[in-house]
Amino acid sequence: MAAVHRRRRRFRRQNALPRPRVFRDRSNPLETLEEEEIFQRYRFRPATINFLVNGLHEELKTDTNRNSPISPLFQVLLFLRFVATGAHLRLVGDSLGISESSVGRSVKAVASAIVAVFARLYISFPVGEMATKVKEGFRRIAGT
Repeated sequence: MAAVHRRRRRFRRQNALPRPRVFRDRSNPLETLEEEEIFQRYRFRPATINFLVNGLHEELKTDTNRNSPISPLFQVLLFLRFVATGAHLRLVGDSLGISESSVGRSVKAVASAIVAVFARLYISFPVGEMATKVKEGFRRIAGT
C-alpha cells in the first residue's frame, strides 16, 4: 500500500508544471511620485536620494545582470524606507514588490556601503577643545 502511495506522489511531481517566474514592474518612484509624497515615504528629498545613489552606486552595483538584480536606486530606497518607518522587512518589500530576503540583503549592503563610502568623508570626531565642549554638553543633558 505504501509503495502505491509513493508512486502516485512521484508521478504528480514529474508531471507538475514549473511555477512561472514573475517579473514585477520596477518603475522609478522618484519619477512617478510627487516630491512631498517621496519625502513622506523615505524622509529624504529626491535630490538627497540621488546624491546617496550616486555616491553608493559603485559599492551597490552587481557584476552581472543574472536573475534581474535590484538596482542601486531601489536598494537605497528600500534602506531609507526601512530606516524611516522601522517596519518589518516584508512590509518594506511589499511597497516596491521585492521579497523579504532581498530587502534584508539590500538593507545590509546599503548600510555597509554608507559606512565604507560616507563615514570617512562626513563623520569626524571632535578633538582638543571641541571634544571638551561636546563632553560638557552631554554632561549637562545627563544632569551630572
